[in-house]
Amino acid sequence: MPIYQDVFGGANIYPSEISYSTQNLSADVTLSWPEETSTNTNLATRIIDVTQAAASPTFSIIVPDAQKSGTGNTILFNNKGAHTFLVKDANGGQLGSIAAGEVYQLYLTDNSTTQGTWVFLQYGATTSTANASSLAGTGIVAIGTVLSQSVPVTTFNTNFTSGVDDRAKMFNYTGAGGTYTLPDPITGGDNWFVYLRNSGSGAITATPPGAVTIDGAPNLPFQPGESAIIVTDGANFFTIGFGQSATFAFDYTTISIAGSGDFTLTGTELNRVAYKFTGALTGARNVIIPATVQQYWIDNSTTGSYVLTVKVSGQTGVTIGQNTRGIFYCDGTDLVDADTSTVSFPISIAQGGTGANTAGGALINLGGGSTGISVFQSSTQTDAWTAIGYPNQFNGGTF
Repeated sequence: MPIYQDVFGGANIYPSEISYSTQNLSADVTLSWPEETSTNTNLATRIIDVTQAAASPTFSIIVPDAQKSGTGNTILFNNKGAHTFLVKDANGGQLGSIAAGEVYQLYLTDNSTTQGTWVFLQYGATTSTANASSLAGTGIVAIGTVLSQSVPVTTFNTNFTSGVDDRAKMFNYTGAGGTYTLPDPITGGDNWFVYLRNSGSGAITATPPGAVTIDGAPNLPFQPGESAIIVTDGANFFTIGFGQSATFAFDYTTISIAGSGDFTLTGTELNRVAYKFTGALTGARNVIIPATVQQYWIDNSTTGSYVLTVKVSGQTGVTIGQNTRGIFYCDGTDLVDADTSTVSFPISIAQGGTGANTAGGALINLGGGSTGISVFQSSTQTDAWTAIGYPNQFNGGTF
């Protein structure tokens, strides 16, 4: 084949189509389309004979940018060496692996993206073998000649609607509250599944469409730290392993809420256990908490003669008096008092009390007679002897 030379730059000028070339791999090689270069010798010719000197590592041939060529362009790879090599697209995605003695033709069917869409077709095999890259689908990735499990992770912090193509993906929520909408299970089909984890500060609610249920309910809130596999039988959704870490550590924080109006817990103030609120109130104060299931141990150490209420935004909440403490919990809707029992006074004898509000009444209720009560109320031995009717000369135990 004639080689022409550019008299201005001294480089070879290649024709737009070259039939044959060779590659002896000692490193990864990136090919170029002949019409796009005048200096690169690693050209994407019609036929490439390939050898690789060493078995390890496995080197790769990276095909050119698909957008710089037309559909129907082909490359035939003939592995004339003793070792396997890989073929990858322009973005590094594996198209296939070619073992010693194998011949594969690669042809471009879609050039709308850099990586393009390629078909990997084996030639001349006495026994046809499936190529791992051709078999890989959602949840599966080709690593060399082996199919391996794949769980791509998508992080989001706003409302999200999942589609059929999201099969086998993991969705990691990092927001303060939102909705994760599941696809139609009929469209997704039996055994469609995703992973969902809440790494945020508010609940993310998994919501099926229409009348479809998840674990028998119209929706399922995932509180911070909770995760599960969500799978469908083609009609409804179910969770596997739904729950949160069993590790629990008591936590305490002091927050100044001086001022008036709403004070919304944010950042590191969230998801604590015990809260001590301090500061001078200048008006009624509302501490706004997220609508997530959690317990709250609250100490109101504020000053100023104003009311402190802890609640979810838009709800009633609980009013906590100054210099008082209490244990509460959020049920996912609002803060409620964990202990609603009250003590009625006076406490009855049956409940361990005396049934009276005075010492005298208590003595009578507990069965004391006039003499016994007088003895009980005596402040000296003489008074006690007198109360039981003995003269003073017997006082001290002598007769």
